[in-house]
Amino acid sequence: MGVTQIRASRLMLYISGIETLLLAVLFYAGLATLVLDKFPLSQAWEAAILSLHISMAMLVAFFAAAMLMQAQKEGIKTVYYLSLLNIVFIGIAAAGGLAFYGTLIPDFSYLMALGFFGALFCSSACMFYSI
Repeated sequence: MGVTQIRASRLMLYISGIETLLLAVLFYAGLATLVLDKFPLSQAWEAAILSLHISMAMLVAFFAAAMLMQAQKEGIKTVYYLSLLNIVFIGIAAAGGLAFYGTLIPDFSYLMALGFFGALFCSSACMFYSI
């Protein structure tokens, strides 16, 4: 008898793929915020770029929660732990972003970057695991 291997569903592939694409858009919106915005904000278009960045972060958090629920439903421990770690990294990035925009201390942007790259690693790993 061969060992049956549990395979992740296509829904996990789609959720993690969309989240990875949203993380790319979030990264470019963050770069645009870094290059084009001057703090404190004085122009409407600067606020629009920052709003795009925050909106993408909220969409990423939504898809991370959906990915965690799907991983729990599938019962694959590796994907579940990666999804849980993804939520933690998104929380770290959100805390760093809120601290940065609240205090304008540039050191908090490193916390945002740490959370971003951790979330990118976790969502990409879930995507490749479910292929």
